[in-house]
Amino acid sequence: MGSLNICQSARLVDIITDNTTKIEAYRQERGLCPLSLGPDASLDVKYPPHVEQCRRALIDASLELGDLATGPLELRLVPGWAVMTMFGVTQFICNFDIAPRVPLTGDVSYESLSKTVNVSASVLRQVLRAGMPYHMFYEPRPGYVAHTATTKVMAREPLITDWTRLSTDVLLPAGAGLTEALTKEPAANDPAKTGFMFTKGGGESGMFMYLEKHPELARQFAGVMGAFQKDDAYAPRHLLNSWSDNLQTGKLVDLGGSLGAVAFALADEFPKLEIVVQDLPGVLEGAEVRTGKNVSFMPHDFFNEQPVKDADVYMFRWVLHNWPDLHVQRILKALIPSLKPGAKIIIFDEIMPPAGTMSLSVERYQRNIDFGMLTLFNSKIRDIEEWKEVITQSDQRFKVTDVRFPENSRLSLIEIAWQP
Repeated sequence: MGSLNICQSARLVDIITDNTTKIEAYRQERGLCPLSLGPDASLDVKYPPHVEQCRRALIDASLELGDLATGPLELRLVPGWAVMTMFGVTQFICNFDIAPRVPLTGDVSYESLSKTVNVSASVLRQVLRAGMPYHMFYEPRPGYVAHTATTKVMAREPLITDWTRLSTDVLLPAGAGLTEALTKEPAANDPAKTGFMFTKGGGESGMFMYLEKHPELARQFAGVMGAFQKDDAYAPRHLLNSWSDNLQTGKLVDLGGSLGAVAFALADEFPKLEIVVQDLPGVLEGAEVRTGKNVSFMPHDFFNEQPVKDADVYMFRWVLHNWPDLHVQRILKALIPSLKPGAKIIIFDEIMPPAGTMSLSVERYQRNIDFGMLTLFNSKIRDIEEWKEVITQSDQRFKVTDVRFPENSRLSLIEIAWQP
């Protein structure tokens, strides 16, 4: 076992060395500074695919080697403490609006900053120093604090601030409440009994109702979700490319389609396709009908019976992962009175790969999302068998006829035919 670990460690070191060399060579060729989190570091560098592959390999090997060196006992003791510290310091930085009050270039004294944020200089110094080992701020000289790249991006990017506040004010208490939630709701099938609902929900029926009554949090949530969708991995073209052979004509209903971004992308590609976008009335208040586009909007709660009869396709894009199994079944059953034989239901959503088949960093990312779905919504990122199970349990007449995994897409396609 010892020799195996030595071999594994050596292999990881080789991977780290090889890919670091390739990344630094690319950066030098492009006139970029070496990898750094210092105050002058580039805040966001987009690499071409072959270099991004090196970056991913470097991250995975570094994570794995760090875990090996840490060892099983310390691995269980230290990270939890570190995460609590990082969350606490980050929450402090956000809630006291620290990042914008530190100059982007230069520094500021603790004494001056303390008067601005109304926290004593000694406590301010204590909290910020706790974040410095995690690359949050640094002291360029005694008594003064300045930005690192990670705090500078907090000062310059509102999205980072929104995401940070969601992490500290929503995800952290949601995770902390999971044990109580599962003690009282072991099946995790009630959106009103999630980790978040037990810690901060105030008796609401679920996360979406809570957001409706907390508009600032809802704005942050919508902003973060919108930023996710700007990633090319969520681009509408992946849907078009994976299902274009079935979308030429007819009528399509886009359930939970929000303001119609995907619908208009479909309309641009398939002008003869009639598209009806459905969402809650409050969501559709900001919708705009575009002249010359075959897209209309209809207020509808998808838990109620579908009002559009005999459409060719009913589509759920990145919607159903937000709901527990029993609610997904309710949503699908609500379609049945309006379905004609052979009608298609398209689910374009995340499909969780089998455990152990992803790289370490990708698996952690996927499991982070999955855990967040549980603590916020009592939902999950389903694997393909879980998707098939929830579909067929809704009604045996729903037949999964195709599953497609578009290249470079975060979302995959499940095609269902109604076969009464």
